[in-house]
Amino acid sequence: MKVLIVNTVRFRLNGITSVIMNYYRNMDRTATSIDFVVKNEISEEYRAELEGNGAAVYYIPRNSNPLRYMWQLYRVCKEGGYDVVHIHGNSAMMLPDVLPALFARVPVRIVHSHNTTCSHVTLHKLLSPLFRRCYTHGFACGEDAGRWLYGKHPFTVLKNGIELEQYRYDPAVREEYRAQIGAGDRTVIGHVGNFIEQKNHTFLLDWFAELVKEDDRYLLLLLSDGALLDEMKAKAHRLGLDDKVLFMGKSTKARCYFQAMDLFVLPSLHEGLPVVLVEAQAAGLPCLVADTVATEANLTGSLRYLPIDSTRVWVDAVRETAPAHDRAAQSGAWIQKITAAGYDVVANADRMKELYEEYCRQRKKGE
Repeated sequence: MKVLIVNTVRFRLNGITSVIMNYYRNMDRTATSIDFVVKNEISEEYRAELEGNGAAVYYIPRNSNPLRYMWQLYRVCKEGGYDVVHIHGNSAMMLPDVLPALFARVPVRIVHSHNTTCSHVTLHKLLSPLFRRCYTHGFACGEDAGRWLYGKHPFTVLKNGIELEQYRYDPAVREEYRAQIGAGDRTVIGHVGNFIEQKNHTFLLDWFAELVKEDDRYLLLLLSDGALLDEMKAKAHRLGLDDKVLFMGKSTKARCYFQAMDLFVLPSLHEGLPVVLVEAQAAGLPCLVADTVATEANLTGSLRYLPIDSTRVWVDAVRETAPAHDRAAQSGAWIQKITAAGYDVVANADRMKELYEEYCRQRKKGE
C-alpha cells in the first residue's frame, strides 16, 4: 500500500504536524510506503527522520502559484501510483490538494479536519460544494471539527493521540527546567502555540500585564514562533514585561517545559481539539482555556473555560487556581482518564492503518 501525506501547513513544530508525526512514528509500516508533500519548508529534524526511514519528501510551494502547485501535485500523485492520499488541513481550502488526486485517479482520497473554523470562512463556503465531490472519506480530530468541515455528511473521528508516558509528571525534570529558565519560586504560566492571530497572544499579554501589576510572582513561558512573534515581543516590551515573559521559540523539549509549568493557558479565538491540551492534562497541569475551544478537549473534567472578552476574568481565574497539591498523583490519574478516552497514539495509529486498508479494499471491490 502506497500512501501520500499532504500537509497544508508548515512542516515544522505545530499542532497539525505533531499529529501527523505522532501517527507516522507509531504506525506499523510493514508492507506500507508513506511519502510526504510539504508546502514550502520542512524542519531539518523532520526531513532527516523521514528520509532516514526511506520516505520521499516532495517540496511544492502552495501559496505563490496555486495552479502550478496543483499541476506539480497531480504529477506526484500520477507518477507515484498511490493508493491513498491523506490531506491534513482546516477547511475546504484543501480543494487544491484533493482535486489533483482526483484527476490522478488516486482511489482513496482522505481529507482531515483539524479545527472548528478557518481564517477565510467566505471562501471556505464557496469552495465547499465542489470540495465535497472530490474526497472519498473524511476524518476529523473531534466531533466539532467534523461538523465544521463536513456538515451533515459522514466523517470518522480519529483522536489526536500522544505518547502519554512522555508527559507524566517528573519532579527531577521540573527542577532542571525551572532552573534553566530562572523560575525560582515564581508561579510559571505556560502556553504553547504558533504566533498567529488564532492563538490570541495579544489578549494573553494584556491580561498577564494586568495580573503582574497586582502580583509580580508570576512568570509567563511562551513556546513556538510565527509571523506575529516580533510584534508580540514588542508588545511585551511596551507593557514592561521584559523580565516576566520568556519567549522560548520552537523547542523539541516542550514536554520538559510542561514539567516546569504550574498552570497552562490557551485563550485561542478558535480550536478543534488541540494536542497541547492533551499534553498539558497528561502532565497534571491545571488548564484555563477559552470558551471557544471544543469541550471535547476536557478529557479529565478539569479544564476551566473562560470568555475572551474580559481580561479581568482571566486575572481572577489565575489567582484562584492553585498548583496541583500532589501533581504526580494527578498526572497519573489523568493519564488513565486520557487513555480511557481513546487518546493513546499507538492504538489510534493502528486504527488509521486499518482504515487505509479497509478503504482500499472497498474501492477495489467497487471497480
